[in-house]
Amino acid sequence: MTPLTTSLFDQCHDQGIFSHLDYYFAKTMAGIFEETSSMILFSAALVSKVLAEGHICLDLSAMAGTPLTDSGDAVDILLLPDLASWIAALSASDMVALETAHGAEPDDPRLAWVRRTPLILDRDNNLYLAKYYDFQHRLARNIHMRISSEKDCTNIDASFIDRGIKRFFGDDAAPETEGQQAAVRQALAKKFLVISGGPGTGKTHITNIICDLLTLWAKQRDQEKPRILALAPTGKAAGRLNDGATIHAVLKPKPVGVGFRHDAQNPLAADVVIVDEASMIDMALMTRLLEAIPEDARVILLGDKNQLSPVQAGAVFTDLCHADTMAGHRVLLTFNFRSRGQSGIENLANAVNENDLATLMRILETDTYDDVGFENLKGKAALIPTIEKYAAGGYTPLVASADLETALNRLDDFRILCAHNRGEGGTLQVNHLCEKVLRTTTGNDISGSLFRQIVMVTRNDYRLGLFNGDTGVVWAGDEKQSAGARQILAVFPDGSKGCRQLRYADLPDHEPAFALTIHKAQGSEYGTVLVVIPDRISPVVTRQLLYTGITRARKKVIIAGRPEVIREAMAMPLQRRSNLEAVLSRLCGRTEPHA
Repeated sequence: MTPLTTSLFDQCHDQGIFSHLDYYFAKTMAGIFEETSSMILFSAALVSKVLAEGHICLDLSAMAGTPLTDSGDAVDILLLPDLASWIAALSASDMVALETAHGAEPDDPRLAWVRRTPLILDRDNNLYLAKYYDFQHRLARNIHMRISSEKDCTNIDASFIDRGIKRFFGDDAAPETEGQQAAVRQALAKKFLVISGGPGTGKTHITNIICDLLTLWAKQRDQEKPRILALAPTGKAAGRLNDGATIHAVLKPKPVGVGFRHDAQNPLAADVVIVDEASMIDMALMTRLLEAIPEDARVILLGDKNQLSPVQAGAVFTDLCHADTMAGHRVLLTFNFRSRGQSGIENLANAVNENDLATLMRILETDTYDDVGFENLKGKAALIPTIEKYAAGGYTPLVASADLETALNRLDDFRILCAHNRGEGGTLQVNHLCEKVLRTTTGNDISGSLFRQIVMVTRNDYRLGLFNGDTGVVWAGDEKQSAGARQILAVFPDGSKGCRQLRYADLPDHEPAFALTIHKAQGSEYGTVLVVIPDRISPVVTRQLLYTGITRARKKVIIAGRPEVIREAMAMPLQRRSNLEAVLSRLCGRTEPHA
């Protein structure tokens, strides 16, 4: 074993094992706390590194004694210390606070000790940045309060719920609606509920039923209509909800500093909060959202536990779908009412979820279903003609649309989804190829003043009412500018209002969106989807990535990639480390009251 020395720490940074952020965070904190131990430097950098990978904490028990590097090409092969030595070093450092050393309620985030050091070691041998330890425990206490409060929503008569179920599902409801009925029943009887299901399982349908029944209950008791907030993390997902809004727009970010105007001290005015696409919400945002919701409000989280985890750290929705303590506050929907088990898309997605490689490859390689296609990219030379073929067929109808209304109706007919932004088969390359082929097929050469293209907003602009993920088209307006050319517009669908138009020059940060990463496509569905699998495996090419890409398609999915890479991806489940389940379990197992 090569000892962890300061010089090796510097080499790890020089060779890219630690990012600039990891390295300088560790060095800066060590300087402030006068820490000289190289083991603590490595620990601080590792916590920063795993956080960037989406993990809330560094699991010392799993990492102890394992190689930090798997090759001698960059630096000597480094083994991380054994668990006992590692914990001893952390326990002796002024940079680290120990959860077990702080009284009867060591996980109470309101105690001042949480904010005194940059790192915290919990009783389960997980090492955190103090900020994320704080988020995790605040979130756990908020959820525990909601699922155990004496103010639980049990005031709705069981007979009313029974009548409501019969009203919407009938006296002889089909067996496949049992999951939906259970979700409605639980939502009316409990204050906090998690509902997970894939596309077509009826999540939107049952939320409409829940809202209707809550409104009816209030009316029958001569009470005010419940204040219902329907939220989603992206503008696209919010647009599918009745009176939907983005989480950021409702919480209202502070103009200076971090955080939101609505929080525990200034809660939202709501009796019911429904959050769609909750699987996309990271731990920091979920904590702030739940703290801003009144304690006596109902909270319903909807999502798909099998989708990709959020870009930022913390897969809260997935954690809640697996936590034993949430069993009575969770409903899993499995029946797909859209395809009823008959479509290739559904069966392909099921094969991915069940890690059934044989079925997956049989569907791809045998043309079993009309709604599934497969392009075997045997070499790099096969990628470009494949992209050009599908881009021409998929996007030409939109780009050549005779009028704006037709173009907007075709906006989601086709999309190319990629694993990465950069590299072979990444969005940068594919968007360039799409523009090239579409300029050729539609007669828009490079000298043209306007090229109709799909664009996606990448930064929230509250003044314009545009949010990260909003997608529209570039179009020529009716008004002419002084030089006689028509004004160039960016046009976005706006639900029942039709569309929103603004000058292209006023558009906030944006990018071409003929091709998107699968991450950015979460919360959206398209008629036909071409999923481009990279020519080599990487940490982001996982089983969840395949599932998410496949389930973005409503009518047809085409997978373009090499079979061996697809097989490797199936063997790589995405796992995000947190300790939320354990913290919730301890809270629910306690008998003493909590403030």
